[in-house]
Amino acid sequence: MKSLKLLLKLFAFLFVIGNLTAQENYKPTWESLKKHRAVPQWFANAKLGVYFHWGVYSVPATDGEWYPRWMYVPDRDPNLWGGKVYKKHREHYGEDFHYHDFIPMWKAPKFDAKEWVDMFEGMGAKFIGSIAEHHDGFSLWNSEVNEWNSVGMGPGIDVVKAIGDETQKRGLKFMATFHHGFHNMFYPKPNQSYLRPVTINKYNYVYENCEVPQDEKYRNLYCNMDYAEAQDLWLGKLNEVIDAHCPDYIWMDFGQRFITEDYRKQFLVNYFNKAKAENKEVVVNTKGDFFPTELAVVNVERATMEDITSEVWITDFILGSSWCYNKEKRTAIDPAQAIRMLAEVVSKNGVMLLSAGPMADGTIPEEQVKAMEGIGAWMKLYGESIYDTKPFVTFGEGITVLKRDEADAWNEYGAIKKGLNQLNASDIRYTRKGDVVYAIQLGWNEKEPERTLGVFANKAKDLKIKSVSVLGSKEKIKWKKTKEGLLLRQPKQKPAEADKALVYKIVTK
Repeated sequence: MKSLKLLLKLFAFLFVIGNLTAQENYKPTWESLKKHRAVPQWFANAKLGVYFHWGVYSVPATDGEWYPRWMYVPDRDPNLWGGKVYKKHREHYGEDFHYHDFIPMWKAPKFDAKEWVDMFEGMGAKFIGSIAEHHDGFSLWNSEVNEWNSVGMGPGIDVVKAIGDETQKRGLKFMATFHHGFHNMFYPKPNQSYLRPVTINKYNYVYENCEVPQDEKYRNLYCNMDYAEAQDLWLGKLNEVIDAHCPDYIWMDFGQRFITEDYRKQFLVNYFNKAKAENKEVVVNTKGDFFPTELAVVNVERATMEDITSEVWITDFILGSSWCYNKEKRTAIDPAQAIRMLAEVVSKNGVMLLSAGPMADGTIPEEQVKAMEGIGAWMKLYGESIYDTKPFVTFGEGITVLKRDEADAWNEYGAIKKGLNQLNASDIRYTRKGDVVYAIQLGWNEKEPERTLGVFANKAKDLKIKSVSVLGSKEKIKWKKTKEGLLLRQPKQKPAEADKALVYKIVTK
């Protein structure tokens, strides 16, 4: 009996110690921060998210969200991206019209958070985001550290709060995106005026006769300050959004690599500890290596991976013609292409994020609305083959070859882009959920209604098949296991939305 009591006391002591350890806050060391779980289950299951690029740059509505940078770069090669903006801006607005002069023009009278989130949810997004700040230094929340914000100026709206509240009341996950790690180098600087690390000088535009306003009242907008103060501002902005909203996902753009390690660690400490206090499982991503992959999800831009990855990753694509609204190019993604790329991404253990580009007045362009409706129509019928799934023994098979573009600037992140827009009905992508394998045929195949899934003759040859059906069809599907694989035939009647992708549901024993 005495030994039993001692044993129970020992168990009680170990429980208390274990509980204290579990409750211990994160510290600003990689050893401590790597204890954070990079991929919570909700994120792995979500598969599809959406946010938007909307800001002061939506007023000129041309040449993208980098317009405020290029309007101050006089010697940019006109044949390069943004190379015509300097001249175009002066011809249209005049030499004395600065970026801050666009702010009073951004009124957003038609902004309706509920309407936006209705569209995003209808598309099938399981997490919905608001841009918090781009490179331009203008914050989209009620900021105390940055007077240049959408509450005190322009539309008078706390965009982050409006989208966050509307998203979370529906039980969806909320994301805030931060691109401001590049803010301190985004606008050209006067020669020798503000200290920057030598290693990042190649990203700066420095001019003796700098045209960016240098008046003290503009310092926070144009980041006319030393590097140390710029980093304080970077962290202060993040802390405000974390404290006010603690988003489920803080999305980070490439510029965070220009922030020193101690500041990056402090951000993670603040975010992870706040999430722990609120009992949230949160996500942060890394474009490159500014955060260790043990604690962050790898993000590649408009790309896929070569094969199935051991860890979940994320990629982002443009819903319209540009990240932000471009009045000169009114196009949107083909919903069929979006669904096929989604199947490709999910088959390799990825998550896809789409970005909308609203107009300055708060209207989402009609062509983007139609694209979202087209994606949502397929997801409503066949989402079971995407949501909550895991990769199969192989990602897929077919004739389309996806290649690395050797000239692409994003190669350092291991991404593949060439061929993504050529995926077609000859291609199959696989997902799995328990005993069910989904073979997603990327389109309706008029020419070859019969096909053989070769994976069932090699990597999956030992799987015993119980039944095969096609989602959205009541027809009995003809199938047969052969030495070449699983032979099956399309239904005679095309199911709804099958032009985008046809889903075979293969139940195994």
